[in-house]
Amino acid sequence: MTPEEQQKLKINLQEIAEILYKNTPVDNLQSFESVELSVREHLIETVAPEISGFFFTRRGEKVRVEKEP
Repeated sequence: MTPEEQQKLKINLQEIAEILYKNTPVDNLQSFESVELSVREHLIETVAPEISGFFFTRRGEKVRVEKEP
């Protein structure tokens, strides 16, 4: 990953974190454990399904294009 890609990823992840934070009940922000569980829940239910779509097609074939040397 290039430094530019890392920076872009960091910015986008901060924006995503703000959205997930706004959509987390206040009771789930009271301890490290409850925050961790909330983050995991968001990742499993919202983030992972969206990201996985980029790696696999509907037929289960890999989408990733290998870089040529």
